[in-house]
Amino acid sequence: MGGPRSPFKRSGRRLVKPLAIAAFAFAFCAFALGACDNPKPRPVPADPMALPPPPAATAAPPGAGMSAGLAKRAEPPGFYLDRVGQAPDPVNRPPAVTPGDVAMVLDGFAFDPVLKAPARGVDVVIDGKAYGTAYGHARPDVANYFKVPALAATGYRVTLPAGSLGKGAHSLVIRVIAADGASYFESPPVPFTVN
Repeated sequence: MGGPRSPFKRSGRRLVKPLAIAAFAFAFCAFALGACDNPKPRPVPADPMALPPPPAATAAPPGAGMSAGLAKRAEPPGFYLDRVGQAPDPVNRPPAVTPGDVAMVLDGFAFDPVLKAPARGVDVVIDGKAYGTAYGHARPDVANYFKVPALAATGYRVTLPAGSLGKGAHSLVIRVIAADGASYFESPPVPFTVN
C-alpha cells in the first residue's frame, strides 16, 4: 500500500505514456509534411492584364511568304536588318557585299509600327521572290529601346543555301505582316551584292 502513486496508473488501468503520444504525433507530422513534397498540380489562371503571347516562330519555303495576297500599307514598318550574309548593317552601309558560296543568313527585328506590337510574321523579298522567315526570336534590346515590353520577341531570321543567289547586284525589301494578319508594311529597298 505504501509507496508513491505512479502518475501512469489510474483506476487500475495503465495510461499511455506521454512519450508514446509524442512519438505518434511526431510520426504523423512527418508523414503529413512528406505528403506536401509532391503537391497536386493546379492550373495557373490567366492574367487578365497580360499581353497575348507573340506568334510562334514560323518559316515558309522560298516563294511562299506570308505576305502573298495581302494589302500593302502606306506606313513604313518598324524594322531593322542586322545583316545580309557576312555584311553587317546593310541599311546604313550600302551596297552590302557578301560571298555567294556560303549559306547566307539575313536577320534583324520587325514589328507592327501602328500597334507597337509583334508582327504576325516577316517575309524577306529578294528580287521579287518572297522568303518566309522564322519569327519570334528574343530581342530584349528592342523592347528596352522602344520601352515596350511586348516587343521582346520580334527577331526574324532566314538562311538561304549557298549558291541560291547568283553573283551580282540584288535588292531586297522587308515585309512586316501587321499584327492582325490582314495587311503588311514594306521597307525601302536595300541593295546588296553577291560576289
